[in-house]
Amino acid sequence: MKTGRLLKFHRPGHDLQAYLYLEPDGVRAIVYDLAAGQERGPVHTLSGTEGDEVEAALRSWIDAHYPRS
Repeated sequence: MKTGRLLKFHRPGHDLQAYLYLEPDGVRAIVYDLAAGQERGPVHTLSGTEGDEVEAALRSWIDAHYPRS
């Protein structure tokens, strides 16, 4: 049974991973910064009822906080 999806984002100085958890009452996304020297805990959490909306909000948040260049 699939419980979610892993998304990976590579930004200058950062390797980010986000896992979208598909839960009975909605979708939750948790973002981790896996760059060297970074604490391994979550850096941001999002939730909502629709997976597409949560993923779009997640991508917007990452672009705003971790620009591509």
